[in-house]
Amino acid sequence: MHRVKAEPKPEPSSRTTLLSRISLPLLRSLASVILGSLILRLASQTTGQMLQFYLERIDSHHYTLRLEVRGFITASFFVAELLGSLAFGALSDRYGRKLFILLGPILGAIAVQLTSMTVVVWLLVLTRLLEGLSTASSVPATLGYISEATVGRPNLRARVVGMFELTLVGGIAMGASVAGYLWKYFHHPTTFLGLKLISPAFSLNSLIYLASLAVFLWGLKDLKRRPSVAGQGEKANFEHYKRFLKHRSVWTFIPAWLSIFSIVGIWSNSSAALFTGSTHYGLQSLTGRISEESFGNGFAALAIFFAVGVLVWSLVLGRYRKTSVMLVATFALFAVLFTVFALNHLSTFRGVVYILLLGSLLIEVLVLSGFTPAALTYLADVTELFKQDRGSTMGLYSVFLGVGQLLGTTLGGYFAEWNGIDGLLLLSALFGAVTAISLLFVRRSEVIVRRSEARPPSQELSGEPLEANS
Repeated sequence: MHRVKAEPKPEPSSRTTLLSRISLPLLRSLASVILGSLILRLASQTTGQMLQFYLERIDSHHYTLRLEVRGFITASFFVAELLGSLAFGALSDRYGRKLFILLGPILGAIAVQLTSMTVVVWLLVLTRLLEGLSTASSVPATLGYISEATVGRPNLRARVVGMFELTLVGGIAMGASVAGYLWKYFHHPTTFLGLKLISPAFSLNSLIYLASLAVFLWGLKDLKRRPSVAGQGEKANFEHYKRFLKHRSVWTFIPAWLSIFSIVGIWSNSSAALFTGSTHYGLQSLTGRISEESFGNGFAALAIFFAVGVLVWSLVLGRYRKTSVMLVATFALFAVLFTVFALNHLSTFRGVVYILLLGSLLIEVLVLSGFTPAALTYLADVTELFKQDRGSTMGLYSVFLGVGQLLGTTLGGYFAEWNGIDGLLLLSALFGAVTAISLLFVRRSEVIVRRSEARPPSQELSGEPLEANS
């Protein structure tokens, strides 16, 4: 397996030269990690959104599927993600990142092929579990790779982490639009090579997963690493997690992290059925009146604005305290919820009030976007205390993501059934309050790790510097 070569250890006088350039092999690897992750997230979002359309179709053409059951099917993804992330993150520390990054799109491609051929609930749950393992395999290994490749360079780390967060938002944006078009033109049953495909749109999505795999194979090279410490087994890894979670910088922040991901789960996995379904809730103007295609394009437009905000924040994030950025973003969250509530109760989507609300929403989304890169950079900074277990530590990102989205998706189904979009807004506001309180505690007792900023670049696993710069 090819590995990125390390440069000779520089003299202090050459440190500036090292910081001013990045080697082509590492640049290619980081580029392939970002591009491949973007395509992989596109495929995953496409699957998740089409699944909501698919479950609505099963409900109308095959058998009754209540929103709570749909939420359970969708949420099974996050069960696999949160459990698998711990195991795959630890394994990537021992056997290298590349293997587990490659495994992600392979599992995803298998999952969507199975989805296209069944309407049975337990099989749909199985496909969601495979999708969850796909994310559990790829994300911890990818974040461990980024963290390891940017040691000692906080500006580079903030930018690369920001770009990685862009893959999440960009994947949601493109996946929302792609899902609408794939479902519109390829949701009718067909037979291909003797296989009966109930929804060929999912089969076509497997090509996107394979494109992600091709990008990883093209550019990704493993970093030079020291072999794993002998005797470091599962017990040691769980002890590592305990130490990490007990750290004050972590446990005070966990409620905020979980709450934000719960809100992501609420709107990513429970809103499509409300906007595009047949049920209309009282005076709520956004429910049951939008086509799948229009919903996908509108969701994509918001995600694009969010992505622009992430990009801007990632360029300036190194100058600000991470908790300050997250608190500002949390205030923007409440503004977004108020604006959506106002839009949901407009009598018409025309006129000055509608335009003003829409403009306010876009500005609020730009400010809100600062939360995710700030939070992930905060977590990456904390890994400096756990250098030998970066994959395991960064795997907790997926654990938090999985637990949060599992909670948000599950509760979202009940709140959506109870009061439509207003129910989702209320639930989101509750999670927002938890986020604000948690961040205030973090702010009060904050211990932000700055060792990477105080030391010259070093590759802690091999004793040699990585070829990267800020």
